[in-house]
Amino acid sequence: MVAKRKVKQNDLRINTLLAVNGLIIIILLVRLFSIQILKHGRYTALAQNQYWNLSVIPAKRGDIVSADDFILAGTQTHYLLYLEPKKVGDIYKTSHDLSDILTKYRITQLKENAKDVGEDLDEVGFDEAYIFQGYYDRILESLESDLYWVIVEHNLTPVEKEEIESFNIEGVGFEEEPVRFYPEGSLCSHVLGFVAFNEQGEKQGYFGIEGALNGDLKGKPGRVLEERDALGNPILIGGYKKAAPIEGRDIVLTINRTVQYIVEKALKEGVERYDAKSGSVIVMDPFTGEILAMVNYPTYNPSVFDYEEGVGEDHRKSMERKNLAISQIYEPGSVMKPFTISAAIETGKVTPNTTFDDRGPVQYSDYVIDNWDGKHHGIQTIIQLLEKSNNIGAAWVGHLVGSKDLAYYLEEFGFGTLTEVELEGEDTGVIRDYNTWTDIDLATAAFGQGLSATPLQVLNGFNVFANGGFLLQPKIISKIIDEERIIEMPTKQISRVVSRETADTMTGMLVNAAESGEASYFMIKNYRISGKTGTAQIPEKGEYNAEKTNATFAGYLATSKRYTMLVKLEEPRASVYASETAVPLWMDISSELVKYFGIPPDGKK
Repeated sequence: MVAKRKVKQNDLRINTLLAVNGLIIIILLVRLFSIQILKHGRYTALAQNQYWNLSVIPAKRGDIVSADDFILAGTQTHYLLYLEPKKVGDIYKTSHDLSDILTKYRITQLKENAKDVGEDLDEVGFDEAYIFQGYYDRILESLESDLYWVIVEHNLTPVEKEEIESFNIEGVGFEEEPVRFYPEGSLCSHVLGFVAFNEQGEKQGYFGIEGALNGDLKGKPGRVLEERDALGNPILIGGYKKAAPIEGRDIVLTINRTVQYIVEKALKEGVERYDAKSGSVIVMDPFTGEILAMVNYPTYNPSVFDYEEGVGEDHRKSMERKNLAISQIYEPGSVMKPFTISAAIETGKVTPNTTFDDRGPVQYSDYVIDNWDGKHHGIQTIIQLLEKSNNIGAAWVGHLVGSKDLAYYLEEFGFGTLTEVELEGEDTGVIRDYNTWTDIDLATAAFGQGLSATPLQVLNGFNVFANGGFLLQPKIISKIIDEERIIEMPTKQISRVVSRETADTMTGMLVNAAESGEASYFMIKNYRISGKTGTAQIPEKGEYNAEKTNATFAGYLATSKRYTMLVKLEEPRASVYASETAVPLWMDISSELVKYFGIPPDGKK
């Protein structure tokens, strides 16, 4: 009986063992079926990933070039510094040595950046110990991690790379890294924009041409797929596939580098001389719509990201990245009167010799309109209205034209809508629905208040008078060049706004306004100027502040019409009047431009 019981126990153990083994075999078979059949594709890809390496080849970003063939934005080869922690023996020594070198580079860069934005180096302090500690902590943490490869620093120059290599620091390596380069520093910065990393860690253009044409400029990166061994080294006879990168397109601007330089230098001096908060100047060709110069001050260096915008004791920002010429809307003031008068002439409501009676302040909708200087002149012609910049006369003309027609012509001149210039960040300005206008709204709109515009919109409206009556789309791109073709950008005519006769009449009246008005003292000799000032009080808390104004002068040479130009100063403190700030600055710039363009005097003495 004992022997039989032992046999049964042995049989039970064997059967249990067989059952367990059978279950294990079944599980293994199911697992193998899942891996080899159901998830074959996934595991094949995982296997390939272990011995195939995919590398990205960055595409060269397209250049941005001036009309006179100077590179304004290009690409340089700099270097990314990385560490391989597994190859570093003494992590503390490596951290110290690298931090010491990088701190030196960083201090040098900060000093150069401070100089670019006009900081006094004697007053700027750099905490070298703090910068060193930041590098040291970050590098040591990377070396203590269980990683094979870590990025330490971007944007090292070839000289810096060679110097670091000479120290033979363990685990250090470099990779080529294309870097955006602006050889002219801050020149044309608001037109160009800048390149920075986005949230995905990819380089992207922001503002200006870099932002508006990022898709054209960035190109398409290439790919390299190569077979590697277990240690990650390329297999000489292994597989290799390469798709070459497609370079970004080059963009040729209408900007003339020399004109841009002349204007930038003069505007900086003008803003500081008249103690303005900011300033903008635009120079255009009225017959093509080409922008020859577009300048704002304060400015910035598109390569510098270490300084934040701030307001100093002189009420001026230390730097400004927005292109104020297209993004800052303002009430232009009397510089808008020519548009009101041209609408009245075009609709047959007035002629240059039509008269009105300026006997004193006039009331509209329980509000009183008066002239800017409080003076009154009795019977006046439309010519004299522009000459004296008469608000009462402008309001009277506006009511002759009517809300519907005045709003229509303002929109025809390009106000209240985008100009569609090829730059990122443009504002539309505001022209309210004429159906909501009251009598006072119509009166103030007639002399440029109660509505808003950008400096570019105002100058583009003046182009209509200079070119014989046509509204053109402002153009800042001359051509786009890629590997296969050159795309010429044509001049785009939007509409005829007024007749040639009306345009020519306005040119003559604007000559009289410039030569006989409050700005006559500053006129340049031997040239006839068609132009109009605008001194607009700035609204604050529902009221206009008489101590804060936007000063504007827009005009052109009446005979040659080689260029049109607008100067706008925000809150000049030296004088609130455009005739004493924007006008002399306009004349200073024009004195240089007539020499550059070789424009002969037109006989005026």
